[in-house]
Amino acid sequence: MLHVLTRPFAAGTRQSLLQGHFAGPAHAAMRRRLISVLAPEVYSIKPDRLPANTLPLTKLDLSMMHFPGVTAHNFYRGPLKVDELKASLARVVAKNPSLAGRIRSTEGDGLEVHYENTSGCHFYIRTLPADMEAKLELFDSAKIAERPLEWEALIEELGIANTGPGPVQIDQDAPLLTATYLEGKRVSTLSLSVSHLLGDGATKMNVLKLWDQEFAKPNSTNSLSGREAVEATDAQVKTAYSAWSQAAMEAFYPHIYEKHVLARDLKEYNMVVVRIREETMKKIKAAEVQKNEPGTVFSGQDALIAWLGNVLGAKWFAFTVDLRGRAEGLEKDAMGNAFMTWYGTPEKGPGQFSAMDVRNTIKSQGRNGAAALEEALFSGLEDSIDVNSWVKLQHQPQFGGNFLKQVRAIGSGALPFLFRLNYHVVYQPQGGEYVMYHFGLRDDQAMKLQLAWRKLGEDCVNCVSGVELMAMIKEK
Repeated sequence: MLHVLTRPFAAGTRQSLLQGHFAGPAHAAMRRRLISVLAPEVYSIKPDRLPANTLPLTKLDLSMMHFPGVTAHNFYRGPLKVDELKASLARVVAKNPSLAGRIRSTEGDGLEVHYENTSGCHFYIRTLPADMEAKLELFDSAKIAERPLEWEALIEELGIANTGPGPVQIDQDAPLLTATYLEGKRVSTLSLSVSHLLGDGATKMNVLKLWDQEFAKPNSTNSLSGREAVEATDAQVKTAYSAWSQAAMEAFYPHIYEKHVLARDLKEYNMVVVRIREETMKKIKAAEVQKNEPGTVFSGQDALIAWLGNVLGAKWFAFTVDLRGRAEGLEKDAMGNAFMTWYGTPEKGPGQFSAMDVRNTIKSQGRNGAAALEEALFSGLEDSIDVNSWVKLQHQPQFGGNFLKQVRAIGSGALPFLFRLNYHVVYQPQGGEYVMYHFGLRDDQAMKLQLAWRKLGEDCVNCVSGVELMAMIKEK
């Protein structure tokens, strides 16, 4: 049985929780806004019996320190059944109690999930005011791309909770899972955020899927598998690498990687956001087909990475792969950050990518990444692209309702870090379209990329500068 509080937290308690959640001067206005708009219904969900032992986090977990909570916002036509949402989430948390824990520092710069004095997962429920509902309906994928900072501000104004980046969670009563339900007259939204220290995109989507399944059929799910085998699987895959490559990977990520990111001047970098139609994705792949021998097999994502590398004149590339299922012992539903970064270079030289450069890196499971790693160690992130896709991971939860779309917001607390990162991530809000974020672009690169997307026929694209981001944060 679980403690699902059916009465709201007192105002002072709610404020203290939000202070732990959004700490520091950059978040002060956000806290005030959240306190003012949160509904009186704020529920704490945690198991009756919490684990006696703490859960140590892995090196891969710790490498996600500066990334925001993994968050998605699901839109529905009409309302959902709130009592069943609460009860089904409670059952998921009961079977996966680490979701209700807190992050605590340990000796030697380690971190662990503990359960002392935890207030559990937080579920926020409020009515969506008519003016806010109208604003929310306005932001389709095109508008998100055209006005990305307005979109971020709207999500925060609505009081949709994000667990935030790692530094605001450590040694605080900051939840590792937050859910927010907003109900309007025409649409409702259900958002789920899971701490990136606790798990990656696959973990978050697996939790969302379990919640959806428990809603449809109570007590139908099992606990997610543990993270104990993650580091062993990572090591096993790397046994095929040279000793030098293993050492280079260990040295570069996350230590040198973060050092280069944090040393960058935010004012010198930009973010480009674009709405991509399915026909454009097909166009990018078709162009790659023309460059290769008949019968050559590669994916649309391979083609997209190659296209991006050519536009930006990249010397090397990296992309994220899921370790789950790649070795015996690490289950496909394992919790935690269970990913690996594979590195590669274009065979014909900088800015002369082929989709097969990416496909061959996948076939070799990253074994031929020495040249890329050498460049990374020498020049840091300069002239590189790091690409991630949510598309295959995404779960579109029904929750007995009329599902419309699934969208993302990054969270202003993490944007200053991401703006300085050569990082490109794509997701699919609904069938037939995608939204892609491009971070860490110099002025010339941001201009080139916008022109390249427009040349392909995509006119819903916009650039936000680091200066504009700093102004938005200052206003708060």
